[in-house]
Amino acid sequence: MSTIALETRLQQLTPLGQRMTWVVAGLVLSVLPHAAHIAIWTLLIAAVVTAFRMTIEVKRWSLPPKWLRTSVAIAALIGVLVNYRTLNGIDAGTSLLIVMAGMKLLETTSVRDLTVVVFLSYFALFAAFLYNQNMLLLPYMLLTAWLLTATLLRLHQTEAMPIREAAGTTAKMFLQALPLAVLLFLFFPRLPGQFWAVPPREKASTGLSEEMTPGDVSELSLSSAIAFRVKFEGAPPPPRERYWRGPVLHHFDGRTWRRVGTPFTQQEIVSSGPTYRYRISLEPQERNWVFPLDMVTGWDRERAFRTGDYQLFARQAQIAVLTSFDLESAPAYATTSELRNDLRHFDTAIPRNRNTRTIELAQEMRERAGSDEAFIQSVLTKFGSEEFYYTLQPPALDMNAVDDFLFNTRRGFCEHFASAFTVMARSVGIPARIVTGYQGGEFNTLGGYFIVRQSDAHAWSEVWLEGRGWQRIDPTAAIAPERIERGLDAAISEQEDVPGRAFRNNALLSKIRLAWDAANTVWNDQVVQFGEVQQRWLLEKFNIKDPRWEYLGVALILTLLGFFGVLSGYLAWKFRPRPSDPASHVYEQLCRKLAKLGVPRLPHEGPNDYVARAAEARPELAAQLSEVRSVYVGLRYGPTPLPTQLSRLKFLVNQLQA
Repeated sequence: MSTIALETRLQQLTPLGQRMTWVVAGLVLSVLPHAAHIAIWTLLIAAVVTAFRMTIEVKRWSLPPKWLRTSVAIAALIGVLVNYRTLNGIDAGTSLLIVMAGMKLLETTSVRDLTVVVFLSYFALFAAFLYNQNMLLLPYMLLTAWLLTATLLRLHQTEAMPIREAAGTTAKMFLQALPLAVLLFLFFPRLPGQFWAVPPREKASTGLSEEMTPGDVSELSLSSAIAFRVKFEGAPPPPRERYWRGPVLHHFDGRTWRRVGTPFTQQEIVSSGPTYRYRISLEPQERNWVFPLDMVTGWDRERAFRTGDYQLFARQAQIAVLTSFDLESAPAYATTSELRNDLRHFDTAIPRNRNTRTIELAQEMRERAGSDEAFIQSVLTKFGSEEFYYTLQPPALDMNAVDDFLFNTRRGFCEHFASAFTVMARSVGIPARIVTGYQGGEFNTLGGYFIVRQSDAHAWSEVWLEGRGWQRIDPTAAIAPERIERGLDAAISEQEDVPGRAFRNNALLSKIRLAWDAANTVWNDQVVQFGEVQQRWLLEKFNIKDPRWEYLGVALILTLLGFFGVLSGYLAWKFRPRPSDPASHVYEQLCRKLAKLGVPRLPHEGPNDYVARAAEARPELAAQLSEVRSVYVGLRYGPTPLPTQLSRLKFLVNQLQA
């Protein structure tokens, strides 16, 4: 529909109804980004109230009585309080804001009321950034803010401003404000932390948990959701060393492995190979887990801490927004200190009345092997040489899950092999534990970083070997080495559904997907996460070393004053009064003299009418005024006025007695 047709339809409404239509359109667009986050009933109330108010305007009905409006508003307030148990916080606050914006329409009778609704719409729109800072949201928010601003401009015009004119004026205002917005974004003093770090009520994306039961990791691997991204400072480690460490599971009840809170002493780590420096950018999650390259040796102690079993935690309660950490890791390492007896007992404990066939098999193999190292190698050889199958669709297992897997189904995913190996190691007195996390990652050539998805979820084992400490043992590498070297696609048959495989197999779709991810990553790194560190780096480019926020504030104020001074000077020059010609100046002098004589000029009067009226009012000046009028009209409207005419006009006006 063209703007002309739209304006024609709107003209059928009352002036208030025409303005209200645009206000409601802006309100709807402001609320839409919240549809996935707040209670559906609040959206329904706002929608019903808004539709009812527009019906009132179209049908020319009377507004509902005040007692009814008040009752509905109180009921909505109580509903928000009951639903969220509070009126504070992003979810409750946004829901209340949206409901009250709709309720405000029920009492709207003036431009002032509509203005209030527009400002409520602004608040609702920008609150969407507290949920999502995705790059796609920015153009939507700019367009909505543009509509709201154009609506606000039209609300306060005496005569209705055409839509196209209002849109153009608003666009110019946005462009004029852009330099100031960029200036504030880059140089406004940044405090530690993120402005957007407001934890939402609902859970973040699902990932690994503190428990692992056969089938858990394989189910998680069906998700193509991104867990984190990693960018290395130099060359990345080879695929066989890309293990991203997460929860460490110690307790086993015969079927399920669990992470426990038992304190583990820190043991010294000695690197036996190259170290890697990198930045990991974590997607929002329910936990505060960081997934460093195994084994992490360097991190910011103020932002994270490492447990005795080498899991890295952020010090915040939850990673509620995209969060980055600069880390250092040594994939090849050894732990030199001794393992305490209580910890040795803890990591060799298994239920002796469960999985008895596995325990007996392990003891027989250990007796034949003669050493712990030889036993470990024999178990891995068994997995690789016998008919075990690596699959994303393993059959269900009974209560003795390890026995059922080793002796019956022989089909499983990484957690099945890691669990079976760890139980066998513990059965012969070798301290062992399960480590869950991720393995591998997809390299984005456009952005120069790795994308690690939930489909890269993995589980492996760690065993304690005397003189070497904790060592990573990955049974999956024995049964499906291509999983470690080339990823999940290479290890799983074509008949099984692997998330994202179709995109990766199609060159064009893969490039489009990676290009979008690279663009979104630049947005996240350079805009969403622009904070104190990035600002200091920028200031160093301007040769400003170690600036204090007080100095930044003063500098920013001076810059703003200069900006507004230049802007004010430009506006003063642009809208300066036009210089009057000499004849007009003399005429203004005449008007002042006649006003003193009691004949002021009326706003609508031209020179002929005014001077004629003055002559009637003051007959004694009629002859002089008649000549003044004749000379002035000749100067102003004659074909080629002579310089002597201007001199004559000045003389006549000066001789006029006021």
